[in-house]
Amino acid sequence: MVILMKAPLRQLLAVLLTSLTTLVAAEPTPKKPNVLLILADDLGLECLSSYGGTSHQTPNLDRLAKEGMRFTHCFANPLCSPSRAQLLTGRYPFLNGLKVVLSSKKQEDIFLRPSQPSFPRQLKQHGYATQIVGKWHVSLEHKHDTIRDFGFDHYQTWSIFDDRGQKTTRYWNPYQLRDGRIIAEEVRKRYGPDVDLETHLDFIRKCAQDQKPFLAFYSTYLPHYPWEPTPDSEAPSYRAPNAAHKGDAKYFPEMVAYLDRQIGAMLRTLDELGIADDTIIIFVADNGTDAGLRNLWGDGRAIAGGKGTMTDRGTRVPLLVRWPGKIKAASSCVDLVDLSDFFPTLCELTGAKLPDVMIHGRSFAPQLLGKPGQPREWIHIQNANSRQVRDREFMLNNQGELRRVVELWEDPAKPDANTDPAKEAAARKKLQAIFDELGP
Repeated sequence: MVILMKAPLRQLLAVLLTSLTTLVAAEPTPKKPNVLLILADDLGLECLSSYGGTSHQTPNLDRLAKEGMRFTHCFANPLCSPSRAQLLTGRYPFLNGLKVVLSSKKQEDIFLRPSQPSFPRQLKQHGYATQIVGKWHVSLEHKHDTIRDFGFDHYQTWSIFDDRGQKTTRYWNPYQLRDGRIIAEEVRKRYGPDVDLETHLDFIRKCAQDQKPFLAFYSTYLPHYPWEPTPDSEAPSYRAPNAAHKGDAKYFPEMVAYLDRQIGAMLRTLDELGIADDTIIIFVADNGTDAGLRNLWGDGRAIAGGKGTMTDRGTRVPLLVRWPGKIKAASSCVDLVDLSDFFPTLCELTGAKLPDVMIHGRSFAPQLLGKPGQPREWIHIQNANSRQVRDREFMLNNQGELRRVVELWEDPAKPDANTDPAKEAAARKKLQAIFDELGP
């Protein structure tokens, strides 16, 4: 049956349809959240009071834990450069090519190639303003300044070598590059992290003013060795550091506290700009605490730093994520996470596309938003050519040694020193199959 409508009715219907189409077309697109990523240098989770540490007071990091989600089983590689490369690329070191820490002029031609995928590049293509300040350390900048190639509009980084190839200082009067230019006069007689924070906050303010979504990557070198007085120190000689201060562990607590206060400044700035609810804050570290340090945990147990080792002391790091109104306050997640997972997670949270290449990471965005997600059953850790896959109970290295996972305060288990042969055999078979799938 055909229904015939009179002309006025047809005209009215046409107007209504046009209006509906206009309303649908005018529907605002979801607002892109800002991303504030903070990467600490050599800070195991035992240093944070929100994880049970008692040696340091970290009220601003505690605030992130109280207002967001705390991850209990996040893992990095045991040294700096491989962890940073994995974070950027979503790929394990054996695939991204950066397997060693960069610290020598002999390594000038070892660097993370710009052909590797990069989450800042994906966010930039998605309309984000991007900046990194602090520590780069996936190339030696005096030889290979590749930072912009990885998707950063702006950068300000401390370089381990100057333009003459001489080693530099990182804290007092540091050698810093800003967008390819040495800024010697701006940092003269100043504390490097203060200069970094100023540039970091200026970028955030500019983006807020322009109503531009941003990725602000604060890659601090606090509290990395050498341990020295901070501007908050009672020691007046911080303005003229000398050899007697370098490496003195008594200054480590000051450096942890100074990092925490810097995070407090970031939180205040977001509040003042009215963009706190629109900003995802992620705090993580690149590896465990320096092996020369001991920090108290819980009921007074001393936890020795394990940086450089393939143990939990060297690889288990804090991870705190806050996004008001999206992430449940004071929540926790026990799922396994490693640094390769940040790439797909940030793409999913921001709506950026993943590149059409293989990455190892698995998004933990569902867990952040209160959903089960697809938790990992294992993680991969690498230091140079030493590799390890592990689950919650066992770890297997590429030399065939199987070890039991122990608590932070326990001494690392000896290879194959377990008590259940059948369970050990099953674990070895499972973890070896993962090695075989990952490839050499």
